[in-house]
Amino acid sequence: MYSTTLLFLSFLSTAFAFQVTRPSLTQGWTNNGPQTVTWDRVSTDATNFTIVLTNTNRQLLSSDVVLASLVDAVSANSMTVNPPSGGWPTPGGSYRVNLVRSPTETTTIYAQSTEFNITAGAATTTIASTSTGTSRAGTATGTTGTSGTTAAAGAGSASGSSDGAATTGDVFSNNNNGAAALPFSAGLLAAAGAFIGATLL
Repeated sequence: MYSTTLLFLSFLSTAFAFQVTRPSLTQGWTNNGPQTVTWDRVSTDATNFTIVLTNTNRQLLSSDVVLASLVDAVSANSMTVNPPSGGWPTPGGSYRVNLVRSPTETTTIYAQSTEFNITAGAATTTIASTSTGTSRAGTATGTTGTSGTTAAAGAGSASGSSDGAATTGDVFSNNNNGAAALPFSAGLLAAAGAFIGATLL
């Protein structure tokens, strides 16, 4: 009778104490990025705990790792834990999460998850975007009006625009001077012809 009572009390303490619901055998972790821990509790359970990752296979995990300290167990029933400073351990099986009293009292275990696997997660690739700038050099266009004024339009270097405008103006200026000289040459030829004709007569 006494042994039956002890067994019943042990069953009650197991049924109504902390329980780790994730990770589990069917919901394991990957070794990439933050991972999730979820639990159930009752009002008689402790108000906080520390999360420890452990593995009986010391070739995969040489020592237990504290993932989060003094977690508030009342206001939530899940939390995200970040990778340890050295990253997640080697992918494999037989991992467990323990909810313990404190970082210095890891042997006082409130609850323990079932064994679960840590698998290799997809690597995250960061693509650096680069911006390519296209610069366009402007061209200087020279135009001459009736007054012979040269205008330079467009964007570009100051020296290039000035040189282009000056060259264009010179060409048109020379053309204008040539056009003005033509009537003078024609008049001179006509006078010389008239003089020669009078002499012959």
